[in-house]
Amino acid sequence: LQPYGEVMKTIIIIVMPIILSAFIYNVNAFINSYMYSSIMGLRGMNKNLLQVNYAEYGYFMTLINIPLTLASTAPTSMIPEVSAHYAKNDIKMANSKTVSATWISMIISIPAAFGLCVLAGPITRLIFPDTNNVAAELLILGGITVILNGNSNISNGVLQGIGKPHIPMYNAAIALVADVILMAILLFTNNLGVYNIVIAMIFYSVIMCVLNDRAMKKYMNFKNPWKEAYLPPLLASIPMVIVAGVVYYGLYFIIRRNLICLLPAVFLGAFAYLFSYIAIRQPSKEEIYELPMGVRIYNLVRKFGIIK
Repeated sequence: LQPYGEVMKTIIIIVMPIILSAFIYNVNAFINSYMYSSIMGLRGMNKNLLQVNYAEYGYFMTLINIPLTLASTAPTSMIPEVSAHYAKNDIKMANSKTVSATWISMIISIPAAFGLCVLAGPITRLIFPDTNNVAAELLILGGITVILNGNSNISNGVLQGIGKPHIPMYNAAIALVADVILMAILLFTNNLGVYNIVIAMIFYSVIMCVLNDRAMKKYMNFKNPWKEAYLPPLLASIPMVIVAGVVYYGLYFIIRRNLICLLPAVFLGAFAYLFSYIAIRQPSKEEIYELPMGVRIYNLVRKFGIIK
């Protein structure tokens, strides 16, 4: 048995990069917000307008984090399996489990991003009645961060799981520096104000995805499953957006009640997405069972004859 001190030292060496990576990943939003308030204040923006727009940014962040949390929960449970296969030098199975985790994440992330965009105004007004619609515009602009952050969360977990926890930490630091530089340039060179924070967020997320993807290719020979994990939910989101948009805005034109119009739009849009996705992807029974509430989903689509 190892001495207690040696065990603690090993734990600290393993855990510290993960903690620092999470810290850098989350401090980015704080730094962007601080830069926005400071620089726009120096440029003479009205204090009240500054505070109102900052509140709208807070609304945006709250709404973005909801689908991101849902998209990260289920696939994260697969990371220990990736670690186990990698430890046995079974790279093929480690990659297979990573593909499954990415697949589940994108099934949730992509339609969530599209749904938040098409119903940005109604959703924001429902949850935050005091909004001045800036949060909805931020959602339309920044909805893609749900997809990008879903991807980087998976890659962070995989890299940490295969014993490379320092890589996401370095990548997060690189992305943060690039984010701060871009943020400063944007705030001093245009009048987009709070929209610059979302632009910088997208930039940060793209860099994280690219750097993590390169690391996974290097250590696992991993190829991102674009056609398998990304294309089907992307295609299935098109009829979902059409159905949700037509239902909501059609009903709202008649009755002008936000919640009454929103509920059937979300419900029917979700069904349109589910049936379109199953029809396009034709997943196996085992794959459907891997999803949250997979048994219920399988029984539902089987009743409608979409899958045998």
